[in-house]
Amino acid sequence: MKHSFEIKICGINDQISMNAALNIGVNYIGLVFYHKSPRNLSITRAKLLTKNRTKKSKIVALTVNPDDIFLQEIKKFIKPDYIQLHGEESPKRCENIRDKFNIPLIKGIGIKKNIDLKRHIKTYAEICDILILDAPSEELPGGNGKKFDWKILKNYKSKKKWMLAGGLNINNINEAIDITRPPAIDISSGLETIKGVKDPQLIKNFVLKCRNL
Repeated sequence: MKHSFEIKICGINDQISMNAALNIGVNYIGLVFYHKSPRNLSITRAKLLTKNRTKKSKIVALTVNPDDIFLQEIKKFIKPDYIQLHGEESPKRCENIRDKFNIPLIKGIGIKKNIDLKRHIKTYAEICDILILDAPSEELPGGNGKKFDWKILKNYKSKKKWMLAGGLNINNINEAIDITRPPAIDISSGLETIKGVKDPQLIKNFVLKCRNL
């Protein structure tokens, strides 16, 4: 039985990988605007990468505790389809960003146990358009290649669209989908052979495998 789910590739930062993601038609392409990340992009570089964007692949600008000036720059020069907040942004701050910038929001949430799931879903679901359920952050907020206990999400249902993230790769995607049945997935380090650099062939192989699950 085939499972239909959307695919987000996060941390694209070079033209070859961007072309691979666009050509295979992933649903979301995440660009990282966080100086501590090996996938970090400047506004100028991101503007070049999104020059040939398509309607099928939505552009997501990932930020970590951004201020309004930085968000205004991103909105002006990148025109993202979504802003992803992957830091310690409170529900009130998320609401403030949503109202001020009028761009759909994705919120990354670290999940360690069931109580995290219940607490965060309640606080962020009414404000944000999509939630990313990820492994708790360690050195970096996301993109660490660490997974959490997916069994927490077994039989999980939500009216809010959510993405499964954290340690996904071509070898464990079957297991992840079988356990959680997510409406969407978010992958980053699992498509890299060198930290911070996506492998275009791995992008293609992964997406094709996902579409046949």
